[in-house]
Amino acid sequence: MENANKKKLPRETMGAQKRFMLMAIRLASKGEGGVSPNPLVGAVIVKGGKVVGIGWHKRYGERHAEVNAIFDAGQKARGGTLFVTLEPCNHYGKQPPCTKAIIGAGIKEVFAAVRDPNKGSRQGARELRKHGIKVYLGLCCEEAKKQNEFYIRSLILGRPFIALKSAMTRDGFISYGDGRRKRISGRTEREFVQGLRKKYDAILVGVNTVLKDDPRLTYRKNPAFSPVRVILDSAARTPLEARVLSGEGKAIVVCTGRAPREKIRALAEKGAAIISQGEKRGRVDLKHLMKALYSAGIRSVLVEGGNKVSTSFLEQGLFDRLYISVAAKEAGHGLKAFSPRRSIAVKIVEAEQLGNDALVVLEKK
Repeated sequence: MENANKKKLPRETMGAQKRFMLMAIRLASKGEGGVSPNPLVGAVIVKGGKVVGIGWHKRYGERHAEVNAIFDAGQKARGGTLFVTLEPCNHYGKQPPCTKAIIGAGIKEVFAAVRDPNKGSRQGARELRKHGIKVYLGLCCEEAKKQNEFYIRSLILGRPFIALKSAMTRDGFISYGDGRRKRISGRTEREFVQGLRKKYDAILVGVNTVLKDDPRLTYRKNPAFSPVRVILDSAARTPLEARVLSGEGKAIVVCTGRAPREKIRALAEKGAAIISQGEKRGRVDLKHLMKALYSAGIRSVLVEGGNKVSTSFLEQGLFDRLYISVAAKEAGHGLKAFSPRRSIAVKIVEAEQLGNDALVVLEKK
């Protein structure tokens, strides 16, 4: 663990202090789906071995976790210890610096799980040390990094964290090839996908998926937490009555110079945001699109496309994770999930059973 004060960390830190930090990590998860492009952050204030205040970042633009915990603790915060999952910010944004609130509350020491990789946050630990506050960095670091992998990874890459999701039969097909719509996966797997939709900032499909399945692409338990819906549609073929353009949540249609202006205008009047992208081999330039989405504040993208879209992401190395669910049934023929022209190096990081379906999670090597 990194001790910003260059002093030996108390031995008991790995006991009671770890318990308090894990509590802060659990609190941070309550902000899932509502804080991006900000990170998930939770905070716990302890005094005399007892929790006197808790807080988490609830919604983007609202008070940060540290400030919420200080409000919760009131005067009991003075002389207390703050456990926070990310180094406190030291800059003015939509909220004042958390360092200012911590100093004003009389906190005596701070345990932060992860140093903030965002240079714009301006080294909160250093600012706190200037005011005589002890700062320890690294407690439960791996757990906190995993929780904020979208935030951290996207800062490093300059593009959103990208995951591909595919449900296939045991013999590798995503459709039965007879033109009829049939469910491949079971209810438990579909509930898992709903959870992913709340977690990711955006969900991306190709226009063929819209034309064939007319999906909503929403988080059904609470539409307010639905992701941004991105449709790759070079020629602007998305029907104006498509369900993906209705309901809560923002829809983005990504077109190229081939799209008729009148159709683009009609989609915009329907409420869709339009992104015009250059082409690469007759399709939307995905690398440029990912940079554009990152600039728009999108830090994670879940690709639920068909064969062509998913294969394009794989072949260009534009992915960080694969969620592959395999149903206990066979199709015999139909459309394969992927058809890359070269081998893709991945590793299995997780496997579990979702009802009658098997879920395998892979990541790029």
